[in-house]
Amino acid sequence: MLRRIYTVAILAAVAVPISAAELSTLATQAVGAALTSFAREYKQQTGTEVKISFDTGPNLAKRVAAGESADILIAPAAVVDQAVKDGKAAGATRVEIGRVAVGVATRRGAPHPDISSVEALKASLRKADTVVYSQGTSGVYVHKMLADLGLADELAGKVLQLANGEAAMERIGAGKGNEIGFTMISEITFAEPKGVALVGPLPAAVQNYTTYVGAVMTTSPSSDAARAFLKYITTPAARNALAATGWERMVSVGIQ
Repeated sequence: MLRRIYTVAILAAVAVPISAAELSTLATQAVGAALTSFAREYKQQTGTEVKISFDTGPNLAKRVAAGESADILIAPAAVVDQAVKDGKAAGATRVEIGRVAVGVATRRGAPHPDISSVEALKASLRKADTVVYSQGTSGVYVHKMLADLGLADELAGKVLQLANGEAAMERIGAGKGNEIGFTMISEITFAEPKGVALVGPLPAAVQNYTTYVGAVMTTSPSSDAARAFLKYITTPAARNALAATGWERMVSVGIQ
């Protein structure tokens, strides 16, 4: 179903005449499902192959700071903005892709925990056998949220923090007990075929949104082609495809 949504969206996008034989991209895993499909469709239309190295937001920040480069960087806004400040990405090419909320997940078929309020969420966490989240952007926030809620010490013995959202959702899908997982809603919906169920977003009082943006890196030898791909993935049709997996549309438009 997701494959069909992405295909329809991209085939409806504007034609992009500028191309290169290959583009390299450093990208957050939160956009993984959509970006992989976008890249596949883009190659079919233009002949340009977009190779993607996925990682968490914090790891992407470290990799870029250490000197790693690519044609395109797609990451949380803070990561891209720092890259622009450091002269590693071109500010004029910066474009917002969308934002994603943190969601709550459980194993498909398991009773859904009550997350209707902050107090209900706290009670559900206390009842859980395991609380699973990542070391990525969403996990950094959840770790702080638990501390702010006064639950850090109480839950310390049952917290399982894995490398990224994908690993966290695989653990939830394969679990057997009363387990609660957290990651970006887009990653939860992508993991649904693996036995994961989206319970819902965090309660509004403790919700956190991450805005993801893209930019052309200053060392790109194919900057025009890189700009063309960013324009391709920020058309209204592409944004609609992202929205189908839990992304929220941004007000701004794509690269002109």
